[in-house]
Amino acid sequence: MTHASQVTHPDTGQVRVRSRPDGAGSPHDPFGDGFLLDHQHPDLRRVSPGDWLPALRAGVAEEKAELEEIAARGAPADVDDPLRAVGRAGGRLRRVQRAFSCVFSADAGPDLQDVQAHWAPEMAAHRDWVQLHPGLHHRLRELAQRIDAGAVSPTAEQRRMLHRLLAEAEAAGAGLSGTDQERLRELNRRIAAEETAYQRLQRAEAAESAVYVASADELVGLDDAVLSSAREAARAAGHDAGHLLRLGMPVQQPALAVLRDRQTRRRLHLASSERGGMPGDDGRTTRQIGADIAVLRARRARLLGHDHHLDAVLPLRTASDVSAVQDMLRPLIAGARRRLAEELAVVEEHLRAAGDVHDELRPWDLTYGIAAVERAARGAAEGRDDAPGPPADASLPLEEALGRVFAAARRVYGLQVHERTDLPGFVDGARSFEVRDVDGAVLGLFLLDPFARPTKAGGAWMNSFSVASSLTGSRPVVINCLNLARPADGEAAQVTRAEQKTLFHEFGHALHGLLAEAEFEALSGTAVPRDAVEFPSQVNEVFADLWRPSPASGSHLHPGADPHWGRGASMVEHLAAVVLDLAWHTLSPEQAEEAARDPEGFEDQALAAWGLDHPLVPPRYGTGCFKHIFAGSGYAAGYYSYLWAQVLAADAAEWFRTVMDDESALRKAGDRFRAELLRRGDTRELEESFRHAIGREPTLAPLLRSLGMTPPA
Repeated sequence: MTHASQVTHPDTGQVRVRSRPDGAGSPHDPFGDGFLLDHQHPDLRRVSPGDWLPALRAGVAEEKAELEEIAARGAPADVDDPLRAVGRAGGRLRRVQRAFSCVFSADAGPDLQDVQAHWAPEMAAHRDWVQLHPGLHHRLRELAQRIDAGAVSPTAEQRRMLHRLLAEAEAAGAGLSGTDQERLRELNRRIAAEETAYQRLQRAEAAESAVYVASADELVGLDDAVLSSAREAARAAGHDAGHLLRLGMPVQQPALAVLRDRQTRRRLHLASSERGGMPGDDGRTTRQIGADIAVLRARRARLLGHDHHLDAVLPLRTASDVSAVQDMLRPLIAGARRRLAEELAVVEEHLRAAGDVHDELRPWDLTYGIAAVERAARGAAEGRDDAPGPPADASLPLEEALGRVFAAARRVYGLQVHERTDLPGFVDGARSFEVRDVDGAVLGLFLLDPFARPTKAGGAWMNSFSVASSLTGSRPVVINCLNLARPADGEAAQVTRAEQKTLFHEFGHALHGLLAEAEFEALSGTAVPRDAVEFPSQVNEVFADLWRPSPASGSHLHPGADPHWGRGASMVEHLAAVVLDLAWHTLSPEQAEEAARDPEGFEDQALAAWGLDHPLVPPRYGTGCFKHIFAGSGYAAGYYSYLWAQVLAADAAEWFRTVMDDESALRKAGDRFRAELLRRGDTRELEESFRHAIGREPTLAPLLRSLGMTPPA
């Protein structure tokens, strides 16, 4: 039974009638007719936890039937069949899988974690079935041969799509014998199961490691919004009084910048940095599970004919080889270490003069000291004394921060963003926004889930319910998830300056999806090589620092503050995480097995080899809390991608800065950047798109300058 409801569009006033199911879910197919509302917004009110696994399995069965039919056809291969046919196949599975991925990352209670535990190895097996299907591989290779012979004339994007499918199949083991393919399938199944185990235990340990503080006197420095959130977290955890400081993903927790009590800082830092030691049901820790995953990946790489896991994935990346990545890292590490030494000398002098530190510096003093020096510099620039707590502009209401993000998109790209309060949140507390082009045409939907919850993955990310595709008629519906402190009832949510930057970063990913134009979903928006995906998001960060409500209003940067201050410490901790990722994924099977016997010792050796074993600066992520590379997030042997993309992003950001004060020039630059980069997705090489947009090859010098480092002569 269904009920009809009237919906009034918030901008046009047009009234539409739509039907919805009666009750929480449909007895037949909650993902079928009625699942998609306006502009393909998913209606997850229809879906219960028990619906996911049957729907995912039905999607697998449907895609298998479609692909078997394509593989069995005897007509000469052409663009329509098999290429476009493969691009259209599996629509149901993509719709349900994307929806599950969005919901699972944002709100994975025990029921959804059980679904994921079953589904991850099943999806790995299905992915193998598709990529290793001999009939499909034969049809695609036949098409490639006919193109080479001049019998078929594809577009540039169609040619690229075919190359992508063949490259993925080869990288997945299409050339292996039947016996080796069976071994490969078993390895992939085990890796998927281990990644799920890592993710599950990591979430549990993060919740278990939250720091309880009995007295508010120990939390001096935290603003009222953070205190209120910590008080609510303590009540939710069953405490009658006190505050609970939940842990974010990186080792350096934001509260460390403002907590005056050194002992509280110590407790918080140790709780964060020592994650990875809590045993799971099988007695293993996340640190050990991560090491075991590295062993399995090394074995898979050898089976595929590669020396190590990084070599196995490089054919699908933009970096040419390991040495290219290492060549990028060396000048960055040298510059970051020099700058860190300078920063530490200033921090130590400042903290001793202020009476905050009487003995030697400790890791829990670093973030606080860097922020304290910055507060003093800003205070001096504004003619005021340094005061405890954050500077006056350290936080602002979430609504104002969102307004800045949307206003920047309007100034640069001409976009209009309107909230749609009539559409249901995909999880509790999520909001929906309609994004229109300069001419008023709807481009897609932007969904925002801003606040932390115990069932949410850590950090911040972008994901998609659907992506732009002229072939399938799909429109972009993208999400941004953050972990902001949820305000108490009646209070406005606040964001720090760092969280403002995160909003711009994640909305940069969203723009990549919303502005995409592609024939194939597999090449659309953020479906680019892993080491290129961070480029648009990092470019969008420039507007977090330099965007102004109007050209005459002045910069948000204070004249007395060093815009590069703290970059040495942040870059060293980032580089240390990059080095750990590369260390685990450039091992032979034998080396990985040896490292897995002592994961902590291996970490220490890997950092020391690059001079990044600094006693005051732990890696941004250690093996025991490195979701990016061990929890199936796609960054394995690819955490370097943030820096790889940052080389291009820093160059593009300098290009944007040259027109920041000229509204007309800024719009022209935005239109060019959108046309040549954001809309392209993976329809052509990123470096080629960069040349078309910026007009030259990228260089490392802008990145070094952006970090306050001197470019090499």
